[in-house]
Amino acid sequence: MIEAELPQQQKNLWLKGQSAVQLKNFDYAINLLLPVIKECPTFLDGRRLLRRAEAELVRGQKKGLFGGGLSLGGLKLTGSSKKEPWEAIWELEDGVFKKDPYNPSANQQLYDQAMRLAQNDLAAFALETIREGHPGNTRNMHALAQHYMAFEHPEKASDVYRHILKVDATDMDAIKGEKDAAAKSSMKNQWAGGFEGAKKDKAQANREELLNKQGMSREQMEQVLAQYFVDYEQDQNNVNTVKRIADIYDRMDDQESALPYYDWALQLTPGDVALQARVEQVRSKFAEKQIHAMEAEIEANPDSPDIEEKREQIRHIKRERAATLLAEAKSKVERNPTDKNYRFDLATVLFSVEQYRDAIPELQQAKSNPHIRNKALLMLGRCFAALNMNDLAINAMQEAVKEIVAFNNEKKELLYELGLVFEKVNKHDDYLNCMKEIYNNDYGYRDVAKRVESSYQ
Repeated sequence: MIEAELPQQQKNLWLKGQSAVQLKNFDYAINLLLPVIKECPTFLDGRRLLRRAEAELVRGQKKGLFGGGLSLGGLKLTGSSKKEPWEAIWELEDGVFKKDPYNPSANQQLYDQAMRLAQNDLAAFALETIREGHPGNTRNMHALAQHYMAFEHPEKASDVYRHILKVDATDMDAIKGEKDAAAKSSMKNQWAGGFEGAKKDKAQANREELLNKQGMSREQMEQVLAQYFVDYEQDQNNVNTVKRIADIYDRMDDQESALPYYDWALQLTPGDVALQARVEQVRSKFAEKQIHAMEAEIEANPDSPDIEEKREQIRHIKRERAATLLAEAKSKVERNPTDKNYRFDLATVLFSVEQYRDAIPELQQAKSNPHIRNKALLMLGRCFAALNMNDLAINAMQEAVKEIVAFNNEKKELLYELGLVFEKVNKHDDYLNCMKEIYNNDYGYRDVAKRVESSYQ
């Protein structure tokens, strides 16, 4: 959506919001722009200006811009997948970004929800926001570059890769990525020049315009898809056509149809790292849908004769996903052995498949990165607890708790997990102290109220 498409009421608020930003009245600007975004969520210019106002307001209040020192008011940054995407995005806008515009977890959720909606520009905006607030976060920049490559913006990807190399000149993935992006950008420019010279016909122009439009209707997508199938029949080895077909199917939420075309595109361009990442993303989305569908069937028909077969299918899908994620995470660490973010990612996958001993050395290295230190210590504590090494689990979690000044969600989670370990080793007073500290700050956190209040009965 562009400014000219705004309803009159939202347009008036938008114009007032622009004036408020120019006058540096950022608090007022935020109050004006939030209703615009709520009513017109695809108005990306409005969201950009809103984020700028939020960042300026936080900066003016002399609070940390980078998300470490602000409480999120008890809003959980997990579990939003059950909500409608736009509803989840609005909760982030209203509950998190006003106080912490550069919050990495919230912006990652914004990215995930935007991708569910096929709002690719909004997804890129989320990662760009993390990049602005956390310029040293190379993992995020890799994700951003891959996003740009997957959606045919190699010139933007090249710029991101160059920024990665300013942070870490030895990043081999960035070195290769920058070369690939530059080459693809050059080819795109040559093709565009030839295309313009050839005076492409009006139908082709309309198709490109529709394809680049955000919020296409299903009817429009089917129309464009049919046109691309005509091209595909003429040349099944044209990778751009194959990728377009796959992308449209994905935007139509038909990953089962998209995957064969993505796989064929990979065979045509086996060295395309961005495409590989995109395919794995779509494959993971499809697996998630399969799992949800089968779990819903099991819940609806618990006495079905094939219920055990469905459960085994779910386990099989999860094992396959875990194996793919594990191989990918190990590959990234091998290519970038000094990147602590990748080691944390590997540890996360290892933890999810209960390979706790293998996760421990990765987490011990990952905790040296201050941006992920507390998360690494929490997971390290969980690994120790899973191995019944409870004293080490307590030490790791206590170390993290001491380092967090603000009483935010991260500290609450650490205290809760620490309390559970204390309970496990029968240190009742320590367990209760952890729960009471959370209770005093956030009555509604998990089952803390029940745990604390039952201790008085």
